[in-house]
Amino acid sequence: MNYEEAENIPGMIELVERNMLFSILNSLDIEQEDSIVEFGPFFGRSTNCIAQGLIANRKYYPGCKFYTYDSFECDENGWFAPHLIGRAKAGGVEHLLERSNGKISFEKIFSYYMKSYLDSKTVISVKKKIVDSQPPSNTIAFIHIDSPKFFEEFKIILYRFFPQTKIGSVIVFQDFFYEWSATIILPITILAEKGYLMLESSAATSLVCRIIKVPKKNDLQEIETIMSKDEECEKYFDISIQSCKKIKLDRAESYLPRLTLARVQWLYSRGHYQTARKTIVKYLKEGNPFTLKLVDNFLDLLANGFSIRHSFEKDHSNDEVPTLAGAGKFEKNDEKQK
Repeated sequence: MNYEEAENIPGMIELVERNMLFSILNSLDIEQEDSIVEFGPFFGRSTNCIAQGLIANRKYYPGCKFYTYDSFECDENGWFAPHLIGRAKAGGVEHLLERSNGKISFEKIFSYYMKSYLDSKTVISVKKKIVDSQPPSNTIAFIHIDSPKFFEEFKIILYRFFPQTKIGSVIVFQDFFYEWSATIILPITILAEKGYLMLESSAATSLVCRIIKVPKKNDLQEIETIMSKDEECEKYFDISIQSCKKIKLDRAESYLPRLTLARVQWLYSRGHYQTARKTIVKYLKEGNPFTLKLVDNFLDLLANGFSIRHSFEKDHSNDEVPTLAGAGKFEKNDEKQK
């Protein structure tokens, strides 16, 4: 792997995650005409690692297409803008940002760093919002998800893209171990508990899973029903923590406690204040550490009123999350993605 090439791209994924992405794609069991998919490539650091691993894979076929999905824009006053501008400044590419009608576009930065891969058609960039994204017609062997932080948006990927996977497909959920990822942690845990996903390992905030049973529409409807019931849903935080303790975790002492913070955020945002308080008290009584880093994560929740939904929606102000029926529709035409 060309570490310098990836390091030179501003991004938020750590070295251990870059190694993980390269390693997975380098050894991935690829069949002819399989597709690779990424949501939220940002400036392209993760995309670069995936592309490098894919090209190095001995089973790589020219017909195996790597699609990245991103709207490449955010609201100037939204939740993502400070992160975007900070990384662009750090990389000396702030001049490539484009501002118009209260939006910031960063597509030119992605194109700048990924030019050789885009020109060679190793990477096919699909400029779409999540709500408009449609899967390729081919089987999906790998998905890297680093965009939605809420189930309302994640279910679009779930309904449209997961049925296109196969047994053995690898799914990497970036920011799984994150205090704001509660409504992503829950459906992933439910999928695992119901026998569709197998949790394998982690790298920083990323959780690596494998498809062991391809979910169908009715299966996904069952998961959405569970997600609509707070009392039934909450138990999956405990299941998630216990399941993660059984796999190889990267720096478990730093990242595993974030699942408890995510639970607190989820409870508080739903008005279950006493239960949220009891969750913290129980965590401390059991002798779990509350490190300075964890305090910082907790203060992040506190500073944002335990919800970033309002700020998040500024970045997606023109999106309409489709109904269940709408979320399941997609075009079986690969050319529509090019």
